[in-house]
Amino acid sequence: MAQLVLTAVGLDRPGLVRELTQGFQRHGVSVGDSRMVNLRGLFAWIALIEGDAGALALVREELPRAASSLGLSLSLHDHAVAPARPASVPYRLRTYSMDRPGIVHALSSTLARHGVNIESLDTRAESAPFDGTPLFTLEARLSVPATLSLARLREDVRAAADSLNCDFDLDRA
Repeated sequence: MAQLVLTAVGLDRPGLVRELTQGFQRHGVSVGDSRMVNLRGLFAWIALIEGDAGALALVREELPRAASSLGLSLSLHDHAVAPARPASVPYRLRTYSMDRPGIVHALSSTLARHGVNIESLDTRAESAPFDGTPLFTLEARLSVPATLSLARLREDVRAAADSLNCDFDLDRA
């Protein structure tokens, strides 16, 4: 089974996914892992697509024309098998704070110093229900090295969160 990583970005509208995946159906290609989001009117999709090498070659040839006709920017990358990683434990990090620049960078820097891998990251900025203050939430799924001191990680995440005036939860997933 061969794999490609697809990214597509453009103005959102109903039917984009159906139209973009028509060739998948025709050639017997399937969507494996994927994430799709409407970013305030902008469609963004990243997907791992899988199929027979010949079928993926046909999709690779046809998809750029289809994406262009839909007004989407498209990129396709051969999927390379990632090297084996050391044993890890899944965790979930959530933060809640007033919105301000630097939150994602500060927290991701703290995690990187500990060798923690961010498996997925979702953020959202929205108005607080009563006073309209911009609130920022972050949720990340993490792979924490099994040999890492969780107490040390919590201490450093707490220090970063305190410097950003963020509340946080760090729990085993």
